Order: sequence, then C-alpha cells, then structure tokens
Amino acid sequence: MSTSEPWKDSNHPLFLHHSDQPGAILVSQQLVEDNFTTWQESMLMALTIKNKVGFVTGSLPRPTDNPTEELQWERCTVLVKTWLLGSMSKEISKSVIHFKDARGIWIELIERFSQSNIVSLFNVEKAIHDCTQGSDSVSTYFTKLKSLWDEKDALTGFLPCPCTTTDKIKVYFENQKTMQFLMGLNSDFEQVRSSIIGLDPFPAPNKAYSMVLRQEQQAKIPSKSLPPSDTSAFAIHGGKEDLNSSAFAIKRSKESLLPGASKSCDKCNMSNHSTRQCRSHLTCSFCNNKGHTVDYCRKKKRTIAAENAGSNINLADTGANDTNLALVNNHGNLSLSNAEYQQVMALLNRLQSPSSSQQQQPNRSIYNSTAHHVGNPSAFTHFSGPTHGEDDWDGV
Repeated sequence: MSTSEPWKDSNHPLFLHHSDQPGAILVSQQLVEDNFTTWQESMLMALTIKNKVGFVTGSLPRPTDNPTEELQWERCTVLVKTWLLGSMSKEISKSVIHFKDARGIWIELIERFSQSNIVSLFNVEKAIHDCTQGSDSVSTYFTKLKSLWDEKDALTGFLPCPCTTTDKIKVYFENQKTMQFLMGLNSDFEQVRSSIIGLDPFPAPNKAYSMVLRQEQQAKIPSKSLPPSDTSAFAIHGGKEDLNSSAFAIKRSKESLLPGASKSCDKCNMSNHSTRQCRSHLTCSFCNNKGHTVDYCRKKKRTIAAENAGSNINLADTGANDTNLALVNNHGNLSLSNAEYQQVMALLNRLQSPSSSQQQQPNRSIYNSTAHHVGNPSAFTHFSGPTHGEDDWDGV
C-alpha cells in the first residue's frame, strides 16, 4: 500500500467502498418538521457505520497540504451530502441543497430545528406524566415509558462530565424514572410497589421492572381448587331437602311438560291447569255444578249413603258440615206420640253416630296418608273421582 494514499485503507475515513453510492437511503424515516431529534440520532448511527460521521461533526476538516487527499476528501463530503439530501423531505432538501459541504447542511438543520426542542420536550414531559398502565401489561407499559425517557434524554442533550457530581445527578434521574414507573402501575401491584419503595438503595428502573414483572407472572399461575367446606356441604344437604319437598309439585305439573301442553288453559284462561286437563265443559245432572259428571258427584254419593242408613231417613241438606234429619211417614205427615217420638229420636241418634264416624274416618285417613299416596290413584277411588282433584273442578 502506498503511503501517499492512506485512504485506500478500509479503516480510513476517506475510504470509499464500491457499495457507497450517491443518494443511498441510510435511514428509514425522512426528516420532517417534527422528527429532527430521532432523525438526527438515526443518521449519526448510519454515518458512524459508514465511517463518515466526521464530515458532519467537524472532526474531519478539509486537508490543505495534500491536493490528492483534499480531492479525496471533496469526493467523500459530496457523497455524505447526497445521503443527507436523500433522507429529507423535498421541501427541506430544496432549502439546503446549495451548501458546499455536508458540515454546512448539518449545522443549518441543527439551528433550524433545535428551536422546536422546547416544544417537543414539553410534549414528552406531558406524555410521561400522563402515562399509566391502564389495560396494558407491565411489559407494554414499561416499554412505552422507556421510549419516552429516551426521547427526553435526547432532547436535553447533557454532555458527559468527568466530575463526581455527574454520578449523583445520574442517580437522581434514575430514581425519578423508577418513581414514575411505580406511580403509573395499577392498584393490583400495590403490595410490590410498597416493597420496592422500602428498599435501600432505591432500585434502578430496570430492576423495579423485573420485580413487578415477576409479580405479574406469579398472579397468572392458577391456584389449586380447595375442597368444599362444611358450610358448602350443609348447603348441599339442605338442597336435597328442597328437592324432596318440591317432588310433589313436579309430579303434579309433569303433564304440562308434554308436547303441546301449555302453562294455562285456553278454554277458561285459568292458570292452575292446562287445556288438556280442562273440565269446564262438564256439568253434573244431579247437583248442576260444573267440573264433573254425575258418575263422580260427591253430593250424590253422600245422599245415597245417608239413604242407606235407614229407610225413613232423608237427607234434607247435603252440606259438608251440617245435616238435619226429619222423620216422615209414607204420606209425608208426622203421626207419632210424644213417647214414640222420644224412642225414635234415640234410635236415630244411635244410627247417626256410626254414619258420622264412617263419613269422617275416610277424610282423616286421606289427610294423614296423603304423603304416602302421592301419585297413587287407588288411594282416592272411593272419593268422587279416580284421583284427588282430577274430577273436582276448581276453575270456576
């Protein structure tokens, strides 16, 4: 390698690779009015990779003692100038295209857009203040907040300082970031937040983030189901009694669950039976009441039972609670003396006692054994119908 042309070395700033084409796009985003800070950072990284960052920062001045090296420098600065112009919007590139070198364009952009840094810094500070977790995960929330912190650091542009005070200032800013992160967390992390605040020394943002993230992952682990307690077992046992007590109601309403059955009657609009069970069209020829026929009439059966008790006893009033008897002859006239009348009344009292006990005994047996004969039609066949309530109309 010739010592007179050091730029032929690939590590030299003036070295030009065959891939270094003019107008190449080095950054993905173009420079516009409100993204100079991020564009500047991206362009500096791209120029550093190309080993041409000295042409914009001023660390590589124009050589004047070697015309050949000066010519090579001119070629390189024009190349960097085309890279800068290719990464701007058309309006901005037209305003800086007449600068002679890349350094002039760079200074012009800084002077023009650095005035808006205060506004950008205000917007970033407000975004950091309003940033909370909300419905985001801890990872998403911290990533969003971290990008705002980085943008704020780029806007402030603190220069490195070798003094010991710099370390204290750095720790202060790191503590502020950690507090901002903890304040934006949801109330679900109140316990871990209190634990982090009580730590000494106060952790950095990344350390606090890892502790909160661990808590979030532990909360997602499903816990084992506990065995039922005594209270739950008692509730289940009590539920069985409720089921048994409602068995009779379910049995009586099972016909309403048949296909085509409805909860109310379409004929009489009553809600205690279905249309299929309706007996409003039935009329008894003995008592003229509705809901049953003469074959199942209770009043008729009580009358017949009273007539069978004595040949001269007639049931004048067929009420359920009161029965008045009268002794008549074949012609309907009373023809007895006082002594004979007393004898007949004594005989009637003896005859009436078994009859009353016979009428009352079935009622007591039915009421006492209802729970043992639910759904057993044979238990009620001696009443006015085959089953209790089947032929005794309650609708009207």
